[in-house]
Amino acid sequence: MSGSAQRLNILLVDDSEDDALMARTVLEHLKLPHKLKSFCDGREALDYLRCAGKHAGRKPAMPDLLLVDINMPLMDGLTLLRAIKEDKALKKLPVIMLTSSTAREDISRSFECGAASYLTKPSSYEGYKKLLHSFGNYWLTVSALPE
Repeated sequence: MSGSAQRLNILLVDDSEDDALMARTVLEHLKLPHKLKSFCDGREALDYLRCAGKHAGRKPAMPDLLLVDINMPLMDGLTLLRAIKEDKALKKLPVIMLTSSTAREDISRSFECGAASYLTKPSSYEGYKKLLHSFGNYWLTVSALPE
């Protein structure tokens, strides 16, 4: 998918139901062509990507990109990011950190682990709209995604 009006298949991994709902609502409001699947922890998201655990029977299909929070229980976002980048079948997936952390250490560690981008969650609906509008435009019209 490069520079086309195709639909983005997005996997959102965030333990905050409010933040996940905000992202879902904003993406629908913006009418970005997308399909959003979400999980509240990194361990289940990794099982989904690997078609393992309770996802063992699903037909393998990779998302176009992942939006991942850093601070989550069970498996945090940086651990998930490292697991994805160490997995031969998953390492090409673009992982975008979408988190409330503005700590320089989190930003640096995210890129060291292979993040494609680092976005700080806005605190308002309008901020989310602006951020996800720019995000959607970039990934749908500017960036080429791996197959």
